[in-house]
Amino acid sequence: MEIAFEAIGLEIPNEKAFHNLAQNAGKRGEISCVPRKSGMLHGRCWRLGEGLEVWTVLYESETGEIFQADCRPGFRARFAQRLSPWIMTEFDEEGEALVHGFIEDTDTEVLFELQNLTEVGTKNFQQNALTVGLCGLAYQAEVLSKRENALWKSLNKNLLKHENDWQLRGEILAFNSISNPYSGSNLYWVYLALNDFELEVLVNQRALCGELSVGAFLKADVWLQGHILSEQFRPNLYEGIDFSVSPADFWKKFKRLN
Repeated sequence: MEIAFEAIGLEIPNEKAFHNLAQNAGKRGEISCVPRKSGMLHGRCWRLGEGLEVWTVLYESETGEIFQADCRPGFRARFAQRLSPWIMTEFDEEGEALVHGFIEDTDTEVLFELQNLTEVGTKNFQQNALTVGLCGLAYQAEVLSKRENALWKSLNKNLLKHENDWQLRGEILAFNSISNPYSGSNLYWVYLALNDFELEVLVNQRALCGELSVGAFLKADVWLQGHILSEQFRPNLYEGIDFSVSPADFWKKFKRLN
């Protein structure tokens, strides 16, 4: 898990650094909570800026005992995905929730770490389809020298990997550089075309081999995470550039008739 923090520009060299980060997120993060049968989950979302986040989750038992359950990196995706069907598995005392589903109207399977369970509550889980933002935090990435077939493959059969680890290969549709305002680390946001869907990937510049360019192919191993987009939070979502709309069509709206 700690290596995934590097994708958002944070180094976690040892267990002490991990616990210090969790405590920092607990103090600085926005508070949210959701009740569970056996207790309460308390979420803390520390927004670093540029869409980068650190989530820490506290678990409160029925007897009132509170302990740190989890701490993980996050990025708020700029584009939305629709999942149908889907199912969620929770591990309350570990502060973890995994969503397993299919990109709507495709056979493409995804399984990802849900970041904002405590933030969105329970109403969103009564729907047949979920609207989510997905982003893969890359362990490493490489720009390929030639075009290759798109790939989206689960790595959870490898015992050394997490359930939500994926291997991917896709065409670069867009990219831009961002900086972690807290650490100063330089990162890349990359938007990829895979087989049946498009996915955002975040990679530390130090973990990238090759030079990014639109139309080139990128391969990477990623830790897939995401957020549920409720109606409450959707107006605040920056979805980026809509590449299906021509800039000329946009400027026509401002044309003045003489």
